[in-house]
Amino acid sequence: MPNFTYRALTQNGEVVSGSISAASLAEVSQRIEYLGLVVIDTAPERGAAGWSFSLSRPRAEDVTIFTRDLALLIKAGARLNDALELLATDMDVGRLRPAILKIKTAILSGESLAEALGRHPSLFPPMYVALIRVGEMSGTLDHILETLGAERVRAEALRRKVTDALQYPAFVLLAAGAVLIFFVMFVLPQFSSVLRDFNAKTDPVIEAFLALSDLLRGHGTEVVAVLAGTVGGCWLLWRRPGFRTGTITQVARLPVISSVVDFHRTALFCRNLSILLGSGVTLTATLRILIDIMSATGNVPVWTAMADRVRHGGKLSDALTACAVLPAVSVRMLRLGEETGQLPALAARVAEFYEAKLQRQLDRIVGIIGPAAIVTISIVVGGLIVSVMSALLSVTQVVG
Repeated sequence: MPNFTYRALTQNGEVVSGSISAASLAEVSQRIEYLGLVVIDTAPERGAAGWSFSLSRPRAEDVTIFTRDLALLIKAGARLNDALELLATDMDVGRLRPAILKIKTAILSGESLAEALGRHPSLFPPMYVALIRVGEMSGTLDHILETLGAERVRAEALRRKVTDALQYPAFVLLAAGAVLIFFVMFVLPQFSSVLRDFNAKTDPVIEAFLALSDLLRGHGTEVVAVLAGTVGGCWLLWRRPGFRTGTITQVARLPVISSVVDFHRTALFCRNLSILLGSGVTLTATLRILIDIMSATGNVPVWTAMADRVRHGGKLSDALTACAVLPAVSVRMLRLGEETGQLPALAARVAEFYEAKLQRQLDRIVGIIGPAAIVTISIVVGGLIVSVMSALLSVTQVVG
């Protein structure tokens, strides 16, 4: 539905303004009058530009701060609209402030918090909205917000740890690539004229690098433009969910990556299963939400088939076994949880177990990438030096 801005008078004569999502201007006027306000004017909200820079978008950390602060304010007895008003003026929420103002306006117009958050799917995923809806219905909104905030802090800490671990190999690869480019563009040309003037015997490897050197030196601007266009096109394709899911599925088939993907998939499924079931969401509704979450890992038809088996009366562990989407060890643990009535607790333990395995596997891969990059670049540069020296020796033999 489109958004409309409005200005209205309160019973005290104060002018208030905001925005409302509605089907028409008439519905906007009805909602404002329902709130006991006198309409001054209404107008369609001007849309943002077609392209928005990522620098203006809220970060995941902003949503986490908003979640934890909102939990504290509600637990302290603040009304929801007052808490949102306070958060909208808080500097810690950063770029999330416009979204908070829209959420507050939607609540004042009669929507629930879950409905207001659902209008921002890029910020609040389906599981987040579902848990908020459960908290509003059960009167445990502060507890649900605390759970969501703690889970987001844990997930961000794990993501930050992985990112920090990847910084060293990324730096090594960047430095090694810079050394190779410097050698090809500035060192190799010093020998190319000599080798060609004396018709030195060169092998195919050095011929290829000499041609690459000439290309970079003679058409550097064009090469940079092509690379920039390629990177931009890949980025646009990556933003498409279908392409991203297909790419992840293909990459997951690589032997080195498959174990990492399996560990991540299992931890993601079990962690969200534990949170949803522990918050009072039914198993059927939980699986419906998990299909949306797990679709990012690929195999959407398989996850849908698993949920259909449970919806038609089957056990979760039996459905997971039949679809073979999780490791056998994790399925046995979940089966034990079903039999003992402790499925949320055991799902949380399975998630912790596979998160630890994921971290260990990532540490191993990261530990291999750095040395492998150094060895590879050393072999390439060393091979080039040997080829150049061999060609120069042939020149000296001809001159002698």
